[in-house]
Amino acid sequence: MKKVFSLILCVVAIIACLSLIAPEISDTAKVSAATAQEAGTNPAEARFLNMLNHNFVYNADFDNADTIINNASLALLDLRDSANEDFIANTYVKGFVKDMYGIEIEDMSGINADYPQLDGYLYVIPRGFTSYNHTIVSIKENEDGSYTVVSDVIVDNHDGFAKSEKAVSLFVKNDSSAFGYNMIYCNIIENSTDI
Repeated sequence: MKKVFSLILCVVAIIACLSLIAPEISDTAKVSAATAQEAGTNPAEARFLNMLNHNFVYNADFDNADTIINNASLALLDLRDSANEDFIANTYVKGFVKDMYGIEIEDMSGINADYPQLDGYLYVIPRGFTSYNHTIVSIKENEDGSYTVVSDVIVDNHDGFAKSEKAVSLFVKNDSSAFGYNMIYCNIIENSTDI
């Protein structure tokens, strides 16, 4: 009974989370979809671009679940608890991480254990963070049905220093994701000849 209740609660939380960010996502998707249609490019381009521009997990970040969770929380800062802005509800974080990266989180109680705790919430570690703005350069469908996406990305460090880089990302289709895909990795390439 607890599992069914938890599942229902998670679904409701995910729907609530997506309804809060849906206008931003749908506006981006409409603009990108129109651009993709005009250019005759892959219709998935709008989804990939939306995911890339909501992503804060890069390179080796994908190797550590705690890092994925903490970095993903940066995309959800507008969903912080109104009574205590140092926390975001676990359901928002779990839903986003599952939809974005395909990673199901069972227990978040050990994450940020050295910081203040509030039952059912993730503490947002205070820090400056880098923002990323992608423009898709190419999309290639691989033999296994996955997609390799190359993008130009403006990396804007929290100290005000911005630079242009290239990124290579891998996406797999997932009909159960709100995005329609999961991001498997997103690597910023130091040397563009590595693409």
